[in-house]
Amino acid sequence: MSSRPAEGGDGAPALDWLDALVETSPTAIGVISVHQNRYVRANAAMVELYGMSLEELLAADPFTLAVRLTHPDDLDAEQSLFADLVAGTRRYYRIEKRYVRRDGTVRWGLLTFSGLFGHAEGATRGILVGAVLNVVDIGERKTLEETLRRRDAELRHAQKVDALGRLAAGVAHDFNNLLTVITGHGEVLRQQMSRPDADPSAPELGDDLAAILSAAERAAGLTAQLLAYGRRELSAPRTFVLSQLAATLQHLLRRTLGSDVEIEQALDAAGAIFADQGQVGQVIMNLMLNARDALGEGGRIRLETRDVVIRDATSGGPGPGEWVALIVSDNGHGMSPDVKARMFEPFFTTRADRPGVQGTGLGLATVQRIASDAGAHIAVESAPGRGTTMSLFFPKAEEAPLDVESLPARRGGPMPLSRRVLVIEDEPQVRTLVGTVLLGAHYWVSVARDGIEGMAAIESEAEPYDLVVTDLMMPRIGELALARRLHESGGKPRMLFISGYAHDAPAELAPYGKLLSKPFTPAQLLAAVADALGEEVS
Repeated sequence: MSSRPAEGGDGAPALDWLDALVETSPTAIGVISVHQNRYVRANAAMVELYGMSLEELLAADPFTLAVRLTHPDDLDAEQSLFADLVAGTRRYYRIEKRYVRRDGTVRWGLLTFSGLFGHAEGATRGILVGAVLNVVDIGERKTLEETLRRRDAELRHAQKVDALGRLAAGVAHDFNNLLTVITGHGEVLRQQMSRPDADPSAPELGDDLAAILSAAERAAGLTAQLLAYGRRELSAPRTFVLSQLAATLQHLLRRTLGSDVEIEQALDAAGAIFADQGQVGQVIMNLMLNARDALGEGGRIRLETRDVVIRDATSGGPGPGEWVALIVSDNGHGMSPDVKARMFEPFFTTRADRPGVQGTGLGLATVQRIASDAGAHIAVESAPGRGTTMSLFFPKAEEAPLDVESLPARRGGPMPLSRRVLVIEDEPQVRTLVGTVLLGAHYWVSVARDGIEGMAAIESEAEPYDLVVTDLMMPRIGELALARRLHESGGKPRMLFISGYAHDAPAELAPYGKLLSKPFTPAQLLAAVADALGEEVS
């Protein structure tokens, strides 16, 4: 203790119980003498809070010490309160503040600073002669508050994701129908223009048609990103080797990134992962495009895959286990801490700061969502002027990947009107396009505007349909309900579902038929129909 109490008449220390109460209190307690300009008493809790010895504390200037220990962000607020106390406009003040100890650690405390006032002869108000400090440790409470704040932010983010997903789903359904019509008719025109008897001016229009189809392809990619971010895309995970996927993207990557970008590859991982292969390919493309946008002259991007075994948990890394790592690093401008903190936010982009570069702000948000669904861990290293390294650690799949058999070559189309196909589609232009393409391929085609009309068409025909091609988003009766009713009726026709968005996962649709995502080309439609019918395709 810093001071000794007076002894009683029997020689025993007076107020021992008070000393014990102060000294053993978990609340930091100190008494300051303004006249002596020092602490005259401080308990063990205050010594521990300040992170210094009792001797150092008692020898220090208490007011200079307070300035040194107080976090800079809390200093102005406390000095204003202390000025009021010295002026006599308040008897005490209370403030939550951070104490920065000598070793650099920070402690949160609730300080109650009570003034001790004396009266000088002729003075109109009390003079501050001392102070009693009580500091309650509120570190656990602050940690809990921060946890609650973070969870609340995560909840709001999840709600925003869900709202964006619902919006994206509604837009994508109609937009993909339009893209299907644009792409489909564009491919039909391209085939007609390549015929020997085509109009002589057709070649001159080829560039315009190619521009239309290219724009439709980019629009389809943007829609896919919106659906992927909003968790509304159709996911079909399976086991595959990550290095093999990265290798197949090599040509596309070099063509997309440009010849002025140096690409290094080290695809050393032999392990397989369980995820949606198309989505992981999108992750690779997004990471590489993001890296390209960060490059200056002489830019370099390195794409790596590694088999990783982690035995002990590390800060910022994945937990123990076997992982397959996908690593994309660049020597670009890097990210500031503020940008790094927001890099996964939807629609946040820094590309607008650079002339001639545009971005949607969905690339990294989509990467994070796909990685989360696959159980992957993301680690980011970046600093201004030092480039960026993005590492995704996918859990290694326990089972070996299955060999995917390609569809056999088609030796010839079906005999005219030999296969009966019912097309159920509520969008007139898509319904017309699908029907026209199938008629051109010599299928016997009927059409219906929705599930009710489709059921009526099936029930009115004596001969069953070989295939039902149906949209996944229809009024009056949904796709899965339609499939169940058809199977319950005993007909059990083969089905091909077409859509860019579905409420039901592929696992739920698999017992009833196959899936073709919009937008699609006539060739993709014919291949999917032949596959659903078990025909050989070319």
